Amino acid sequence: MMSGDIAVLELPEELKEKASTELNEWEHRRDEAIAQLRALIQTENLHGCLSDGFLLRFLRARKFDLNNALHSYRLYYETRTLYPDIFSNLRPSCVQHVFTECVVARLPSPNDAGCPMLYFQPGRWDPDCWPSTDLFRANILMVEELLLRCPATQVHGVVILVDLTDLAWRHGVHMIGPSFIRRTARFIQGCTPVRVKAIHIYNEPLLFSRLFSTLRPLLKEKIRKRIKLHGTSLDSLHSSIPPHLLPANCKLKGTGPEIPCMNYMRNLMELDEYFTRMNHFPIIRRPSAHVPRIVRPSSDVRQLPQSPSVPK
Repeated sequence: MMSGDIAVLELPEELKEKASTELNEWEHRRDEAIAQLRALIQTENLHGCLSDGFLLRFLRARKFDLNNALHSYRLYYETRTLYPDIFSNLRPSCVQHVFTECVVARLPSPNDAGCPMLYFQPGRWDPDCWPSTDLFRANILMVEELLLRCPATQVHGVVILVDLTDLAWRHGVHMIGPSFIRRTARFIQGCTPVRVKAIHIYNEPLLFSRLFSTLRPLLKEKIRKRIKLHGTSLDSLHSSIPPHLLPANCKLKGTGPEIPCMNYMRNLMELDEYFTRMNHFPIIRRPSAHVPRIVRPSSDVRQLPQSPSVPK
C-alpha cells in the first residue's frame, strides 16, 4: 500500500495556541491521535494516503474528534469514487485555463483573521469552451494546494467570495440541475478537509434564487449560517472584505494586486507530479460494485479527550 510522503509542517508559534483552544490540538498528543486515526483506517481496510501530514488535515478539520475525522477521511475518498469525471487525472495543468481566465483565483492576501481568500467568478466562464467539471477541479486543486503548502490554512480555515457579476442563463442552464447542485454541496462541506469560515456572495442575479433554494437544504446548518448575501451593495461587501484585499482588475472597486498572479500559477503548476501521485491511491474498499454509501461514524470509535474551551 502506498503510504504517501506528506510531512507534518510545524505551525508558527502564534498559531499553536489557536490550534489548541479552537481545534483541541495538543502537541504532546498529536502523534498519538495520528496513530489512532491511521489504525482505525487500516481496520476498515481503506486504501488511501496514510502519511502523517495528510491524516493531520482530517484531525484538524474535525477538531481532533477521531469519530468525525474517520468519517471525513472516508467521505474524501468516496467523493472521488462518485465523481470520476472530476477526479480522474486531477492535475493543475489540466485546468490552467480556469486560472488564466480568472474564473477561479486565490487572492494574494489573507483576511485579518489569517484566512486565505478564494475567489470564484462563474460569470467569466464560457460554457461553450469547457465543461462545468473544470470549475470543480480548479477549486479543489486550489484548496488542496493550500492544505499542502500552508498548514496555517488547516487552523484558520478559508473564506470564499463568489462574485456573480455577468452570470447569465447560458451559465445557469449548466448550474441549476440536480447533479451540479449535489456536487456543489459536496465541494463546500465534504470534498476536502478544510474549515469554511465564511461564504460571501455578491451581485446575485434572479436565477441565483432558484439555484440557492435547491442548494440550501443540502447544506449543514453551520454552513448556512456562514453564508452572507450582499446583493449589489459594495459597501456591504467591503464591510466584510475591505478593498485592499480585492483585486484592482475586477468589478469590486478593489485596490489590491491584480489577478491572476503569475507567480502563484507557476507554483501551482509545479504540483502536477504531486497530484499525479495522489491520484494513484486505490479506490476505497467497498463490498459491491454499487456506488458507495456514506456511512455515518459508528459510536464505538474512540475519541480523544476534548478540551472544555473548544468553541463550536
